[in-house]
Amino acid sequence: MSSERLTAADRSAFFAALRRFAPLTDGDLAPIDAEARIRCLAAHTPFLECGALAVDTGNVVSGLVREYFPLEDGREVTRGFAGPGEFVGSLSDLIAGEAALSSAVAEIDSRLVVVPWRLVKQLVAQRPNWAAFMSRVTERLYLAKATREYELLALDAEARYQRFRARYAPLEPAIPLRHVASYVGITPEHLSRLRRRLEVRIQRRDAREPSGRRRSLRV
Repeated sequence: MSSERLTAADRSAFFAALRRFAPLTDGDLAPIDAEARIRCLAAHTPFLECGALAVDTGNVVSGLVREYFPLEDGREVTRGFAGPGEFVGSLSDLIAGEAALSSAVAEIDSRLVVVPWRLVKQLVAQRPNWAAFMSRVTERLYLAKATREYELLALDAEARYQRFRARYAPLEPAIPLRHVASYVGITPEHLSRLRRRLEVRIQRRDAREPSGRRRSLRV
């Protein structure tokens, strides 16, 4: 794991990601610019480990990070994935200021912009735009949590997998089957059968469609 200063391109992309939530000015962002660093994580290197104190929040520049709950029997329950442009770091663990309940690990070689949580807390307390930022982030996380609960409690495995594919399609090729299965809430064997069934369904649908129609759909 290594740490380095942000490049101009890193800074521009990161600030754009922050400004999606609130109209942060250059003055609002100056303290972040002074302390933000690029952290390079080799594949399978943790960003946060269960039991450790959560002290940083990050934004993925490149790569893929998985967040999960490790269980006592050795299994892992996947919470979600973060790809380029997305934030990583358990807000509940950061706010609690206690031993983290979750873990986050780079699934492949990854680069993240990392900011100390203590700095974010200071800015939220001192600057209205940062308070608005945190309000929007919290709102978004609440809605995501509600959506996830609905998927797990009200949808069947196929519908949950279809939603996973809609949400994480660009990342799926880099995610091992067992982690996709954990996120969907089924066994890897069940997921393999489900994938095969969906592939057969797609092949049959394509076979029924005129060749010209299939080509036009795929252009």
